[in-house]
Amino acid sequence: MKQLLDVSNIKNVKFTGVSFIDDIVGLGEKRIAIDAKHFYRLDLEAHNIELVINRKSLNEYREERNKVLLERENYAEFDHMNSMLAMLEHDFFSIDRIKLFYRDKDNISGEYVIDTSDEDAIDMTTEVQNKELRLKVQSK
Repeated sequence: MKQLLDVSNIKNVKFTGVSFIDDIVGLGEKRIAIDAKHFYRLDLEAHNIELVINRKSLNEYREERNKVLLERENYAEFDHMNSMLAMLEHDFFSIDRIKLFYRDKDNISGEYVIDTSDEDAIDMTTEVQNKELRLKVQSK
């Protein structure tokens, strides 16, 4: 893999959200989408991507969403969301694809899709600091 992502037009877009996808053999996809407002930074380069999540903001989102899901007795979605958020901190390398959603200057939406399933070509790390969850994807 020579290039992880085509970033030639990156300066002309505004990111709106990120979706993390885990393909589970025989079960399909597990995914979670996180609004861009929960990120401190989304740094994209051709061979290196760094996503820095505001842990406090993400935790507030999780608590509010959990409250709604439990009120509706939607235990499957409750488990799904919490397991996916835990995966970002503890098992990030299991994520198979990352989609970064954006809007351009003409308000046309699109997405960058990053295939992270090839462990021989991609290195993925998680760093948890006091206020930040730093997710890094780098081509080898």
